[in-house]
Amino acid sequence: MSGPAIRAVCLGEAMVELRSAGPDLFARAVAGDTYNTAVYMRRSLGSAGDVAYLTGVGDDSLGRSMIEDFAAQGLDTSLAFIVPGALPGLYLIELDAQGDRDFRYWRHDSAATRWLAELEARGGAEALEGADLVYLSGISLAILSPDDRVSALKLLQNLRGKVGRIAFDPNVRLRLWSDMATARATVEAVCVLVDVILPSGVDGALLWGETDPTRQLDRYQALGAAEIALTLGADGARLRNPQGDAVLPAPEVSVIDTSGAGDSFNGAYLAARLRGLAPKAAARAGLALAARVVGAPGALVPTIISHPLQELESL
Repeated sequence: MSGPAIRAVCLGEAMVELRSAGPDLFARAVAGDTYNTAVYMRRSLGSAGDVAYLTGVGDDSLGRSMIEDFAAQGLDTSLAFIVPGALPGLYLIELDAQGDRDFRYWRHDSAATRWLAELEARGGAEALEGADLVYLSGISLAILSPDDRVSALKLLQNLRGKVGRIAFDPNVRLRLWSDMATARATVEAVCVLVDVILPSGVDGALLWGETDPTRQLDRYQALGAAEIALTLGADGARLRNPQGDAVLPAPEVSVIDTSGAGDSFNGAYLAARLRGLAPKAAARAGLALAARVVGAPGALVPTIISHPLQELESL
């Protein structure tokens, strides 16, 4: 690729993940919705660009090991801010026979909840200006205090016109919100400020009690979204953008673990869009990568080194 490298920034929460590896034995890893997306975006971009992960980490051995993990995944760690005295969030994953997940979280007052305060101490929007993409999720906002959440909306407003695109995955997790009305109001306020929305069908059902994909697309479009890629699990994806609507089926796959499915879709989709591919080709790339991810255990699948760029360009 000629010209300057692509630069993307993903912001939010990375956590310590504990997953059963046998009787009374757990495997430790680092994961989190926007972190997973950052990793898959970085793998999908290959040499075409860099992805920075913006978060807070503690100053203990766990925090240091998390930054080492970020770097090992090829991420730019310059925006991984060290928060003295803070601990990382932690979660435990249990799976049912269908590969669906159940989570147990310990994340209150984690270092990641300070991501906005640490960013503002270092220039706020100015620290992100010039990026080709800024990506965040509903979880990135839900973990903040109410006052910081207001400041985060101001940050997004200040970034408009100063970065290439802002992308948002609502990723509604009700246990993180004080009430549904707050979650809905926050998601809707963010949708007004971003260029790309990457919701799941579950998000629309939780936010508005709406299960029909077309009406979900109508809702997001009414909020001002120009580009929407709605993921529907085994039913694939639905797109709406200035080129029109599209329905894309999901590849057939034997599901082992649905962890990271939407995150990997988002990473491959956004990488493809950053490389200039059309939304339909980007969605095919996202669905193909998500199919690989759900066919293996864990949100970050180490055997998937990358989503080859030549494969993206053939879609």
